[in-house]
Amino acid sequence: MKTENLIIPSEIPWEEIKGKALEELLYWLLDSMGAKDLEWRIGGKGNGTADQGRDLECVFYTQTPEGELLRESWWIESKGRVGKVEPDEVKGVVLNVAGKASVDVLVIATNSNFSNPTRDWVKEWQRGHPRPIIKLWERTELEKFCSKFPTAVMRLYSKALSTQGRLEVVRSRFWNYALLADAPTLEALWSKHEVLISPEALAALITSEAGNGSLSKRPWGMRVDPDTLGKTLINSLLNLIFLVFRAGDIGVRQEPFIKALSYQVLCAMDRLGSDYVATLLKEWNFDDRALPQEIKELILGPVIDTLVTEIRDVCTSDCSRVMTSPLELSERDIELYWFRLSTNGSNENKKEKVLSMESLKTPCKVGFCVSEEVGCPVNGDKYRKRDTSKLLFDIKKIVDFRKSEITKSSPSLP
Repeated sequence: MKTENLIIPSEIPWEEIKGKALEELLYWLLDSMGAKDLEWRIGGKGNGTADQGRDLECVFYTQTPEGELLRESWWIESKGRVGKVEPDEVKGVVLNVAGKASVDVLVIATNSNFSNPTRDWVKEWQRGHPRPIIKLWERTELEKFCSKFPTAVMRLYSKALSTQGRLEVVRSRFWNYALLADAPTLEALWSKHEVLISPEALAALITSEAGNGSLSKRPWGMRVDPDTLGKTLINSLLNLIFLVFRAGDIGVRQEPFIKALSYQVLCAMDRLGSDYVATLLKEWNFDDRALPQEIKELILGPVIDTLVTEIRDVCTSDCSRVMTSPLELSERDIELYWFRLSTNGSNENKKEKVLSMESLKTPCKVGFCVSEEVGCPVNGDKYRKRDTSKLLFDIKKIVDFRKSEITKSSPSLP
């Protein structure tokens, strides 16, 4: 995907981005680039106080071939202008910083352009003065940076983001900060079928849907190809603990992350088969390093619990053998549940202890071989002691049966 497709440059009001507005844009761009110790010297030149040659300052660390980290001190001076920036507006800044031995890089940024004499003067000065390195960022450079780091544009000029750019912001906010997208953003992205969804973006979309309440309205797992879905599931498994801890640090509930991964397992079984998913859940590791079994169980436990409980709620809702109440899903959730495995989606809770009774002489509607000794495979908690492969095989059987039932009455399901 080309980064220039992430923003619509004409929608950024470059002529108006001067003074504090330009400094703010530079601040968030530098933050997205990975700047450390970033300081925005608000109240400097604008309030009559000398800013000593910069509006912002920060530190970048670069890695040498030997693996060492080099520290670079950056000063950034903004020049918001209507016309071109002439040499006299740059000379003073450069000469002032030249006396600062601690500064490695000086960036002079403008919302317009630098004149040719300005560029010539900087090149000539740089020949005789290797430090600090002078970088001239004009409008064309800033447009490239905005495309590469659209989060900065999202903060200030959201209208300038293309649909692909909005998705990139959703992906970035999710993986960097464990933040979920809101319903209007999800709806806007769902309506654009041409958007390219990576595995990382898909995880962000699915988790955001889980956090907004319904995975049946916009079933993202059916929007992508099976290969992308499989990669998303693996990626989510490896990063669930990391994301949950990061979400906890900022006060975001962990339930959407677990529900999202449960939904990915459901979709993968439907599209890739239960054998594939069972093998994946047994063999997944991190960077070719085997994860301890107890860690895998810690991650998979809540995910499998959620999946089985949801399937139990849906499958027992009209079952003549098992008479119980939902544990996880509302009546509306149960009604719309199978739309999460559709391509179009639907048109459109706290757990409690409940009484559950199973008629031992009534046959199973799905077709399981049940008896007085062998009960419903998803009712109760006996599933926790079962082999994962066999459990997923039974869930897949329920999925296939229930999908075939609802397909007869709902043409929007495949």
